[in-house]
Amino acid sequence: MAASKRPVWRILFDAAEQRVGPAAEQLVRTDGFADAVGLVSRLNQESKRRAERALRQGWHLFNLPAGSDVKRLSEQVGRLERQVRDLRRQLDETAKGERHGGSGRSAASATSRRPRQG
Repeated sequence: MAASKRPVWRILFDAAEQRVGPAAEQLVRTDGFADAVGLVSRLNQESKRRAERALRQGWHLFNLPAGSDVKRLSEQVGRLERQVRDLRRQLDETAKGERHGGSGRSAASATSRRPRQG
């Protein structure tokens, strides 16, 4: 592609990259840079954790659910949906067995029964 057909921003970018690129490449390969990136990452995670804690306490102060509460409830709903799906499958297997003259319970449903929790 001829230089005259390139956009001005691209010409400027390429010129800057040629000057800064090699030094930047050397910098990112140093142990100090890796240490700095790790430190910044840990500080970022800690600041997020503190902000989430403060927000959660604020929401709870007004008796409102926080994101962690919603997440926990969503997980519980997911578990309940899986249990309902398993129970529905067991009922279907039992109904098939009864229609075909079986004992009414499949081996899978007999072994997978859980005790009721009160």
